[in-house]
Amino acid sequence: MGLFRTDKKLLPSCVAALLLAATSSVFAQRVNVTLFNSDNGLPQSFVNALLQDSLGFLWIGTQDGLCRYDGYDFVVFNNNPYDSLSLSNNYVNHLVEGVNGELWIATRSGLNRVNRKTGKVKVYYNHANNPRSLSSNMILRVYRDRSNRIWVKTIDALHLYNPTTDDFTRFPHFNDIFNISQTSDLSPIFENSNERLWVGTKDGLFYFDKERLVFKRYSEDPANPNSIWGNRVNAITEGLSGKLLIGTDKGINEFDFLTQKFRRVILTLNDPSNKSLTTGIQFLGYDNDSSLWVGSVGGLGKLLPNGTFIKYNSIYSNNLPVNILNVSTVLRDRTGVLWIGSQTGLVKVNPFEHRIGGYSKDPNGRNLFSNNVAASVIESTDGNIWVGTWGSGLHIFNPTTGENRHYWSGGGNYIPNDFIHSLYQTRDGRVLVGTRNGVFQYLPSSRQFVDFFERNNVYVGDLFKNNRVYSITEDLQDRVWFATRQGLHCLKGGNLISFYARRGDSLSLPGNEVYDVVADKNANVWVATISGLCRISADLRTIETFSFIGNKSRLPFEVLCLYIAKNETVWVGTTSGLFWINPKGKNVLHSVVLPDINIRLINDILEDDRGRFWISTNKGLVLYNPLSNLVKVFNNSDGLFSNELNINASFKNSKGRMYFGSIDGVNVFHPDSIPTNKVVPNVCITHIQVYSKSGNTEIIPYQLKFLRIPDDFSNLTFTIAALDFVQPNKNSYRYQLVGHDSRWVELGNTNKITFSNLSEGDYELRIMGSNSDQVWTTEYKSLRIRAVAPWWRSRIAKWIYGVIVLISLLVWAIRRNKHLREINRLLHERETVLEELRLQKDELAFKNKNITDSINYAKRIQESMLPSISRFKEFVPESFVIFKPKDIVSGDFYWVNETRNKTFIAVVDCTGHGVPGAFMSIIGIELLRNITNVEGVDDAAEILNRLSVAIHNTFATSSFDSAEGVKVKDGMDVSFCVIDKEYNMLQFAGAFSNLFLVRDGKLMEIKGDRYSVGMANELGHSQFSSYYIPIQPNDTIYMFTDGIVDQFGGPEGKKFKYRRFRHLLLSNYMKPIELQRTNIEKAINDWMGNLEQVDDMLIIGIKPELSCMF
Repeated sequence: MGLFRTDKKLLPSCVAALLLAATSSVFAQRVNVTLFNSDNGLPQSFVNALLQDSLGFLWIGTQDGLCRYDGYDFVVFNNNPYDSLSLSNNYVNHLVEGVNGELWIATRSGLNRVNRKTGKVKVYYNHANNPRSLSSNMILRVYRDRSNRIWVKTIDALHLYNPTTDDFTRFPHFNDIFNISQTSDLSPIFENSNERLWVGTKDGLFYFDKERLVFKRYSEDPANPNSIWGNRVNAITEGLSGKLLIGTDKGINEFDFLTQKFRRVILTLNDPSNKSLTTGIQFLGYDNDSSLWVGSVGGLGKLLPNGTFIKYNSIYSNNLPVNILNVSTVLRDRTGVLWIGSQTGLVKVNPFEHRIGGYSKDPNGRNLFSNNVAASVIESTDGNIWVGTWGSGLHIFNPTTGENRHYWSGGGNYIPNDFIHSLYQTRDGRVLVGTRNGVFQYLPSSRQFVDFFERNNVYVGDLFKNNRVYSITEDLQDRVWFATRQGLHCLKGGNLISFYARRGDSLSLPGNEVYDVVADKNANVWVATISGLCRISADLRTIETFSFIGNKSRLPFEVLCLYIAKNETVWVGTTSGLFWINPKGKNVLHSVVLPDINIRLINDILEDDRGRFWISTNKGLVLYNPLSNLVKVFNNSDGLFSNELNINASFKNSKGRMYFGSIDGVNVFHPDSIPTNKVVPNVCITHIQVYSKSGNTEIIPYQLKFLRIPDDFSNLTFTIAALDFVQPNKNSYRYQLVGHDSRWVELGNTNKITFSNLSEGDYELRIMGSNSDQVWTTEYKSLRIRAVAPWWRSRIAKWIYGVIVLISLLVWAIRRNKHLREINRLLHERETVLEELRLQKDELAFKNKNITDSINYAKRIQESMLPSISRFKEFVPESFVIFKPKDIVSGDFYWVNETRNKTFIAVVDCTGHGVPGAFMSIIGIELLRNITNVEGVDDAAEILNRLSVAIHNTFATSSFDSAEGVKVKDGMDVSFCVIDKEYNMLQFAGAFSNLFLVRDGKLMEIKGDRYSVGMANELGHSQFSSYYIPIQPNDTIYMFTDGIVDQFGGPEGKKFKYRRFRHLLLSNYMKPIELQRTNIEKAINDWMGNLEQVDDMLIIGIKPELSCMF
């Protein structure tokens, strides 16, 4: 039958073997299927029709709409009364694909033709006045023959579609109007190998002669045993001998066209109570093993070549039995997956789903191995399978006879401990059992277990008591090794040698808990511990620890299992992944990255005869090919009883057959016997979703070659599918976006691609996919994409922007030129002004230089008139002078003179500072010299009186009055001392200036008169006062101007003031006179800091010399 066209080399009756296994094998597992119904994707559970189109999509016709399945989702197409492009009716009787990819859909209200390229639907109806239309709107069947012609069946006629005129040629046939049509009438159309066209109806079988355009009817005649058995014909196919097989409401008929005779095919049921299976036949189709599938009202069965008819009743979905009723169609897709359409729903039978067999349940569904937690497993040399459980003892199972002996601590078949963690058969045939409480040896003669060490006269004490034995192995020197929770132990002859983790011991293990132990061809022993990996030399004298990965990082995890490959590479399974080490190399561990899977816990490792590694994990069984880097993950969908496989619970026999223990039984297989899906899948884009500001758009493309993205899109998502339905969740994908990135991006099992904010331009999306067995498409599928810019980024907009920019540049250039001309004019004017200023500057500089030179000359005159420090010390040896002018010349000056036995000292602060003060100082020095030397005055007060009169008279000329109308009111603040050396007497007179005398730690302030020299007559005063102070030993006299006390400084920028000045003098007066000067000058500088000097400063300190009278 056409629905069963498949590659016989690909899948030699895998589906049949699966279903047959459900009824024929004592310990075979029941067949698990996947059931789709209205609860998980279908709009309605009753499936009338199935079709796999040329692209690979699966189409499902139901009684409430049409579905398209891509392995992930069902897309439902149904009638929408407001959409003229939707289906005309939801009740789909049948469908077929045309030669150009269009879909022909037979419904209860019209024939629909769907153009999948445009998405348009055209509906063909009956028009009473048009004989070229359909005879009825109830379309029962649509069929494409070997010449790609479309035939359509209604209740009373057969129609041939004419693609040129887009109408139909009607061929009416016999129709008994009293024989009411039923919903179960399928009216099949079938063209056999001789291109004869056969049509099934409610009134019998019709043969349509395509040359003569007439029908020949075959109907039931109760009096003729060679007539057809039943008139309601619902299934037609061609038998292996070329004869026609017809399914009717009464059973199956075989028709010989040459003899024109029908033969009844009697089905012998394995369950005679279910007769509904042999009547009400609705589907017939051959499988690759020459078995005939029979679908009926009562379910699904198979007629074997030997004549046995089997009803499949051990079919389960999600561990619940599936009762398949009203089987209307059966389809096997390109990969061999069997699809069954029925009233129960759509049933998927995956021939690859149970490709890994094993032992878990008995025929009654009970566990074969007690709790079924297989902690250890081996196959002994006699073919028995030994299964050690976790807490339920040991089973010795004969797969041929079904004998299953159970040994446990509480039964007649006794074993001392029920936790069987390791099993091992030595080279001499002894079977050793490692438990949590000892190692035991099996005695075949008595079928009993004895203590292994006692049997071999080896005393071990309590060493193995409460000590779990993880693994047992034997090296080439006939030494038996035991990996336990408390160390590693070696039986050599009659002696037991133990290895532990001991600090400071050269023969120390990395850790005391040892999970596995294996021996290589050189009798070296490799040890997996809780704290790392080590190797014990064959002579047992050295232990080498391996704790580095790639010479960099340490191995920070537990080593659970070891395997030595055929090339002597040591494979290491840990809690954090898979590693390998080449003993012939640098003894460095290399990490193995398993692509596209997130599995870290490695429980055990085996190598098959092709150099591939089978790795048990807590997430399934991993097949790793180190040469191709190919990784496959087998899980419970492939037949594993559980995805959680146990540590060190694997075994490989001499023929390459492998055993893996899980928490629910033992899986058994030969790697070369696992069927592989080698069909290259077709990959396509199933959905496109465009998200934009204006709304979201969903596109269901059909061989779309070009996609234009709107200008306001924000997100673009492609859903892709490799149309292989074996295990769609394991299909893999990769893509490349040409124009954006040249790299291929691996998606793993993800079937969605999302792009956001693609810039304007043309791109090409290329996609590739693989099936669940990593068979990849050889060529990519592509889609051209054009990302359109919004209007403000379009080409016209860019031209407009260019014109605007050019105009703007032109306007800017004109304005800039005008501005530059204005700037040039201003610059010219400015240069003229600058030239004038430069001339004025030069003139001012010249004048300033002249003035500065004059001031400097005045400074030299002033300095020449002031007594030098050495000259001052000739008169007063114990003295210091601090003289700090504010400007080049000073308004402060000091003067010293001596006549007879009297020394005259003056400290003067002239009005102002700088040049005016300097002029006053010159006048004052000359007047003082004249008063003391010429006039011979030696009284301090009188000297100030005469100095005041002289200064007043000097500036009281009438020329100032007549010229400016003002008088010069300049004066001097004077502190004047006369030291009488003969009588040791100090005479002081002050004009707005005071004297400090420090005696015996106390500072005395002698205040002068409250008016200045030269201002006395103006204020109505004419006489200055004199103070006489006897000089005592260690007296210190300080004369000063107000420059220091008015100086700003310190952290807050305040004045120095008299209080701070007095404290400064008191803290230094006892020190040598020069040290006083240094300290006082430093204090002044520190106080000023970076602040500007505000006035001239002058301080004189004197320690007078005393006459001998003291």
